[in-house]
Order: sequence, then C-alpha cells, then structure tokens
Amino acid sequence: MESTLDDIRFLVDSENRVDALTALREGPCDRDELQATTGASAPTVGRILGDFEERGWVRRDGHEYELTKPGAYVAEHFMTFFDRMHTERRLRDIWQWLPSEMNGFTLEMVAEGVVTVVEPGDPYGPANRCASLYRETDQLRGFDAALTAPHHFEELYHQVIDGMDTKIIFPPTVSENIASTYPQKASEVLESDSFTLWLHDDIPLYRVLIFDDCIGIGGYDADSGVLQVYVDTDAPEACAWAESTFESYRREARCITS
Repeated sequence: MESTLDDIRFLVDSENRVDALTALREGPCDRDELQATTGASAPTVGRILGDFEERGWVRRDGHEYELTKPGAYVAEHFMTFFDRMHTERRLRDIWQWLPSEMNGFTLEMVAEGVVTVVEPGDPYGPANRCASLYRETDQLRGFDAALTAPHHFEELYHQVIDGMDTKIIFPPTVSENIASTYPQKASEVLESDSFTLWLHDDIPLYRVLIFDDCIGIGGYDADSGVLQVYVDTDAPEACAWAESTFESYRREARCITS
C-alpha cells in the first residue's frame, strides 16, 4: 500500500510530472499542449496522465485533461512548497545577512530580487550595485547603519548636490565619521535643500533604502563593517515593508537638518 511519502516521491522524482501538474493548474490541457510544455514524448505524457488519473488527480473531458478537486489541492500546496524550497535554495548563502529578525520581514519578499554579494577580489560589489540605483531615482529614503565604502558616499554626495530628494537616517557615529572624513562635502550635503538627516541611536546593522521604482536591503558583516549582500526588488510586499520600517525608525529619530 502506497504512503504519503510515495506520492511525494512520485512527483519530485520527475521534472516532467511537476511541469505537467503546473500546466494543468493553469487550466485544462490536451496531450499536445502537455508535450509542448514538458518537452516529454507522447508515451511519457500518456504515462503521466495515466498515473494522475489513477490517483484521482485529473479527469478527461473529450481531448482535454483537467485537475479534479483533489488534484487542484495537491497542485496548489505542492507548488507552494516547491516555491518556498526554490526561495530557500536561492537565498541559502545570504539569509544570515538579511533582516529576518526585523518585524514583518520574510524571505519571500526578496525571493525574486536582484542579489549582489561580495566576491573574491571585489569587496564593493553590493555597495556598487546600491550606488548604481542612486543614478536611477529622483527620491531616496531609508536608513543605513554603516555607509563604509568611501566611493559610496561620493556617489551619494553627487546625487544630493544634483537635486536628488534624500531623506536618510544614520546612527550618530556614521554622521560623525562622514563629517570628519569629508568635512567640506558633508557640509554641502547638510546645507542642501534636497537633504534631510535624522539620527537614531539604535539602527540595526542593515541598509534599507527606498527608490522611485524599487527598494534595496543590504546586510553588513558585524566585524569588518563590509556590506556583504545587497538585494533590490520591486515586489509590492517588500516595498510596503521598507516604507513602514523607515517610518517607524524616523518617528523615533531626531532630525538635525532644517
């Protein structure tokens, strides 16, 4: 007698079965359509449909096959599990740099985002990706716990002076470091009508920025202060999370520009 694990193995042991189930979830299909979708041969598609029928997952209506209610249930929950495993696999090596402990954040928010990580010989890859987004936006809001890459401040400086409407929250130590390292440019930025700065004593070790068309989330190494990963995405749930998180910290922060 087959077990639940046998049904799971039946699906996951064949990419063609997964592809067929995914196609049928979208609506009724005939055999030719399933062949085109799966890339499988006609005999293979026939066996898949026969196995699905045996389990009560599909029924035939003329030349088309459609999911039964049990089949639709299996398809929905299997694909949810499949998508979550895909997300975990994609983010497996970077999740520790993402703000999973922050209220409301989930890995699903950035599952399809652009991921940039530190590579051997290129420690500034994530910072460079972030800086490139400055050049594509008219407005910038968010918070940053470190801002360690020198050229990152240079890029931010040029965009602010050029009129990018910037509202940012820093820890006091970051603001002091910028002021001492770039006194002239820091003064110009602070005096710019397009720049508003808040200070917050308890910013978590992340960079969360809101651009015109997307948001970006970066995570720092606690020891080196290097930005280890930067993920940017236009997913609505991620954008809403970034907006609410920024506003939460802004309400707690003190504004130091007029």
